[in-house]
Amino acid sequence: GGAAAATSLLRTPSVAFGRSANARRRGFSLSATTEEGSSLSTLDALGVIKRVVKSGRVFQKVSSRELFESLMVMNQIKGKKPENLLETLADESFNASESSSSGVEEDKLGNFWKLVYTISKKNVITGTAKGLEEVRGDGGSYFPLTAVQNWNVHDMRIQNGIFVFGVASLVFAGDFEVTNQGILYFDFDRLDFKLGPLAFGFDLPPNESRQGKKRPFFVFVYADDEVCIAKGRGGGLAVWKKVDKQFREDENAYI
Repeated sequence: GGAAAATSLLRTPSVAFGRSANARRRGFSLSATTEEGSSLSTLDALGVIKRVVKSGRVFQKVSSRELFESLMVMNQIKGKKPENLLETLADESFNASESSSSGVEEDKLGNFWKLVYTISKKNVITGTAKGLEEVRGDGGSYFPLTAVQNWNVHDMRIQNGIFVFGVASLVFAGDFEVTNQGILYFDFDRLDFKLGPLAFGFDLPPNESRQGKKRPFFVFVYADDEVCIAKGRGGGLAVWKKVDKQFREDENAYI
């Protein structure tokens, strides 16, 4: 679900993608044979992903298959982690304009990210090793519920919640850290429920088997002030879009 949609890392082989029919029609290759070709493919793919952000709530303005292919291109990015990853994910004042940050810095709430789309471990492996044309159907799926993560640099806490029709929610919370390698480790120590006016929760017992590098984690492929893409420990790939206070008020998410 939103609290477990992309929680593990996949070590994929460094194999160039084949070209799918859709990719051929759009005129760019998913095989990065040169540095220039790789850069062009990445920019093209990122442009498609950004259309998801610009489309607001109507994420399906970008077809599921098109988004799958674009995310698979981004998944092949090698090298250093995204710059200023912690600040981008978790500091509401980072890169914020004076108008957009007004009244937010005092609250120190961090940033909020809606889960948009996920690709399963199986499809990531198949698409990487055999080519995207070997992955049938849409390749991935838009997440059907309102699932929003909150990373907060001020207290280094993560919240991962599912919000249903503005009347019910389930929120996991815990500590997180970001390493120099661009890995975000986390674990949950609290679970809270809301149903209408009723609210209750409890602390989760510590899991001794999930310590250090054995914790759940995300490895971030890309992150900016609009969208972030990460691989999870379970092997899947996911994309989130940053959401504002108005969105949270509309969905009654963390309000």
